[in-house]
Amino acid sequence: MKQLNFGISRIATTGLLLVALCVAHAKEQQGILWEVVPESGQASYLLGTIHSEDPRVTRLPPLVKKKFDQSKIFCAEMKMNAGTQIQMSQGMMYLDGQKLDQQIDRELYQKTVTLIADYGIPEQLVPMFKPWAVGLLLSVPKPESGMFLDYVLYQTAQEQGKQLCGLETPEEVVGLFDNTPLKTQISLLRVAVREHSNLDEMVEEMLQIYLARDLDELLEFSERELEKSGKDVSALVNDSLIEQRNRNMLETMQTQLKKGNAFIAVGALHLPGDVGLLRMLEAQGYRVNAVY
Repeated sequence: MKQLNFGISRIATTGLLLVALCVAHAKEQQGILWEVVPESGQASYLLGTIHSEDPRVTRLPPLVKKKFDQSKIFCAEMKMNAGTQIQMSQGMMYLDGQKLDQQIDRELYQKTVTLIADYGIPEQLVPMFKPWAVGLLLSVPKPESGMFLDYVLYQTAQEQGKQLCGLETPEEVVGLFDNTPLKTQISLLRVAVREHSNLDEMVEEMLQIYLARDLDELLEFSERELEKSGKDVSALVNDSLIEQRNRNMLETMQTQLKKGNAFIAVGALHLPGDVGLLRMLEAQGYRVNAVY
């Protein structure tokens, strides 16, 4: 169950990066750390993360670390505490008597059981998972330490005594998936199972693009992967997991940005594009500049 708890923490912030996120986008948005300055007041910083345990990611570049250490407020996509883990785990499971093996065909279910066993989840628990939840679990690499970038930042911010906040709640994230038609949830799971053998290769390619700080290429990579997922999963990703979440996070972060001296970390693919956070912040009157 330790593996499950770590997996839930990562899923709570993953934004389906590995199921291929895609938004309509303009070019020339490069960089993972951005300075965000209100019309009057102190600057804050917005970091695009990748939800990985890889040391190449979790070791912050000196400039990023400096801006993080100097901040007084830290915001992640969601708070990463025990309460969040409990709420996410409850939200990912059927609590009304429904069962996964009653929702999907036998072949898909058996493949799911086989793959999810490698994540430390016993077979007797698998029927309790909702299709979207087990699909997300299989869309990220098997957790090892649980110390993925966002969690490292959250823990460090806590140790430094920063004010902590989350831009979303577990109820909001779970609601996005629960309100998705069952057919789409099953399609998401089917894609995750089908592409699982390519997961390591896909993750490495994405890591290389992220380390190059090339948001345009990250979006192009995501578009290529999304083509494999089908129209219903594409619509879920574009409409709910990107656009709607971006609008929700934009509204929530306003309070911290107006205070200033905040450091906000969200998945990198929430930053670029015409409906990405960078352009929406500019539309709200903030001055947005690439720092790293």
